Amino acid sequence: MNEQIRDFAQWIKSQGLEHTLPRELSKLENLTTLDLNRKKLKSLPESIGALQNLSVLKISGNRLRELPKSICSLKNLRNLQCENNLLESLPENFGALRSLVILNLNGNQLNTLPQSFYDLTNLTRLTLAVNRLSHLDLAFKNLKKLLHVSLDTNYFERLPEVFGSMQSLYFLDLSFNKLTTLPESLGEIKELETLILEGNLLKNLPSLEAHDMLVKLNLASNHLSSIDFDLSKLEDLQILSLENNLLEQVPAALCTLAKLTSLDLSANRLSTLPECIGNLVSLYELDVEENLLSSLPNSIQNLTHLKTLFIANNHDLKKPSIPSLEYCDVE
Repeated sequence: MNEQIRDFAQWIKSQGLEHTLPRELSKLENLTTLDLNRKKLKSLPESIGALQNLSVLKISGNRLRELPKSICSLKNLRNLQCENNLLESLPENFGALRSLVILNLNGNQLNTLPQSFYDLTNLTRLTLAVNRLSHLDLAFKNLKKLLHVSLDTNYFERLPEVFGSMQSLYFLDLSFNKLTTLPESLGEIKELETLILEGNLLKNLPSLEAHDMLVKLNLASNHLSSIDFDLSKLEDLQILSLENNLLEQVPAALCTLAKLTSLDLSANRLSTLPECIGNLVSLYELDVEENLLSSLPNSIQNLTHLKTLFIANNHDLKKPSIPSLEYCDVE
């Protein structure tokens, strides 16, 4: 082991990074955090596996095309930050990192995950955004402790039924994929607070009303022509984004969302808004620009907290008289 530690120390020196680490080999062996972010590294040495006490490894913003196999022997590693590299794959034995709680692989070129990946059952935070992934194995359901998952900006056309076991998941970002449908198990996540589905190809939705703890729901830039679930069940919802869809109307149930602070309905095909929209007493931002509206409901004057209003690119709408309004894109 000492020989490997010496090899690693030599590598550090060869990279001109000696100022970032302790000089004494004994201290190197006991290192718990290693920060090699943005060091223009093209590779890591196999000797990194000698750092058996490592708990946090930061190697983001480099030019790494692969990870050394020995990285899988870091049994105490709890946090691996490896975003913005050039990784096309992970070591086959990556799942041996059983202590991992936080894993960030954003912004790489991953197109597959090794089967052992699904053995990382202690993960609570997983970010795989901006890669080239198109397939998740059914074994993804093993990751039951996940709280925060980001799979956005990949190539998923469908996802397996894996979410029913993730009862503590509170943040899920599936935006900018190629999803035409959503797995039904999505409706089984009890604790979900943020659901981001922007930039997919969704035409209809599974029942989202089960998510009565949702605070933020983003359905922007899909192919939705109607809202076919009971919005009134989302009683904690604060932010609702429905812009750039094919909606010709929005259900009156929208008006029951008393905690809603931001509503974006822009770039749809709306010719009217629900007359009850004035019931959204907490609303401070409303965006309905780029629709077919020729008038606004009279009740809009009841939105006494509204600060920002976008109504341009409709049919000659005029700025309503609302004392709290600080900005309107039409005079």
